[in-house]
Amino acid sequence: MVAMDGKSKFSGHVCPAIVGPTASGKTSLVTALAAKFPIEVISLDSRQIYHGLRIGTAQPTDQEQAICPHHLIDFVSPDEKYDGIKFRNDFEIVYRDIVQRGGVPILAGGAGMYLTALRVGFMEIPGHSSEALAEARAEVAQWGPQELRENLLKADPKSHERIHENDIYRSQRAMEIYLISGTSMTELTAAQQPNPCLGVDFPGFVLQREVSELDERIAQRTRQMLTQGWIEETETAMKINSKEGPGLRSIGYKEIIEFLDGNLSRENLGPAIVLATRQYAKRQRTWFRNLDNSTEGHPDSEELFKKLLRSLGSI
Repeated sequence: MVAMDGKSKFSGHVCPAIVGPTASGKTSLVTALAAKFPIEVISLDSRQIYHGLRIGTAQPTDQEQAICPHHLIDFVSPDEKYDGIKFRNDFEIVYRDIVQRGGVPILAGGAGMYLTALRVGFMEIPGHSSEALAEARAEVAQWGPQELRENLLKADPKSHERIHENDIYRSQRAMEIYLISGTSMTELTAAQQPNPCLGVDFPGFVLQREVSELDERIAQRTRQMLTQGWIEETETAMKINSKEGPGLRSIGYKEIIEFLDGNLSRENLGPAIVLATRQYAKRQRTWFRNLDNSTEGHPDSEELFKKLLRSLGSI
């Protein structure tokens, strides 16, 4: 909703974002906050969105949902592509509903790209059209991984450094933008004027743990998920969804499918998932390291908790 002066009726509202790498302790912090405020969590997670992938994406349990409602989870088919544009649109609907009911919305998760979609919006790409995009995608699709990375290094060195070499999708996206506009994604991003969703402020609260501590939590959670029936959940999901879909290409599900296909031993399954998860957590730490308008701290930090309470009290 937009007021007569062109500003959103939600301008000036605050929606804290509890972010950090996977297994850093976001859920326990949310539970503690729920004891103080009538908060409702809008999930900032790019995998909890998928329906039927409850265990492996660490979706909130029924008990956790009873303590604090969670939104934007378990609602997208594992075969469906979902992006920042869809997330921003869905966020608007959920945020309006929570506020109008008198609830207190917060964000919690580890998807930095989704947070950027809310805080900044989407860049204008000069020369963009459906035809130009199709042409650029066709050209990029012809390149193998090595050629893709070499071209990205030439066209956009900073994106080459920022995007992990195994992240083919984002590497391709950066090159498509360059081919369409003749300008690097880095330059376009730097020139972009922030357009926060609904005019809301999204202060970040970045959870930090020692790497060794986080690695152990990842290993422990992986063992627990496998015990809880992660393999069986994957088998069920494979019966109605493509194993090549974005949902079942997620960390853990991908490795379990390799195991079920006979390409990975049961003995090596857990360690393979742990390794992939640790690598992902490292990328998340890098992403959130220099997040502006944010406070960093251990999830058990009293000072961090007090700042969160003050932020919520300003709504």
